[in-house]
Amino acid sequence: MSAGFAPLGQDDSFLGHVGGLTWHRQDDRTDVRLEVQTHHLNPNGHAHGGVLFTLMDITLGATVESFLGENPAGHPITVQLSSSLMGSARQGETILGQAQVESSTRTLTFVDGRLTSGDGRLLMTARAVFRNPPRA
Repeated sequence: MSAGFAPLGQDDSFLGHVGGLTWHRQDDRTDVRLEVQTHHLNPNGHAHGGVLFTLMDITLGATVESFLGENPAGHPITVQLSSSLMGSARQGETILGQAQVESSTRTLTFVDGRLTSGDGRLLMTARAVFRNPPRA
């Protein structure tokens, strides 16, 4: 595991079934990593598109949460997510998810993100809107 990255946790949730997710929380964003394992693969031997979408959604949502500050009343909720897939990753490769909040209102936050392979290839881009959690 790279310096600064820790297990995402949530082992008893959907993310636990995905497995292998680590993250690095910062003040205004959260980077998410995944080392592609056998159970992440599609029949062609590449990371399944559903795994990439999940990684992207977690990256975007965690970045919104970092930007807004953790809230015991709830987490940001994905309202809309538009994405483009342009690459793939094989077993053993590492995928890095990074995102940046573009703007935020009282109720919604707008965020852009990207997934890259360990060697820097662009795998996916996305733009999303999240519903901010209620104020504590």
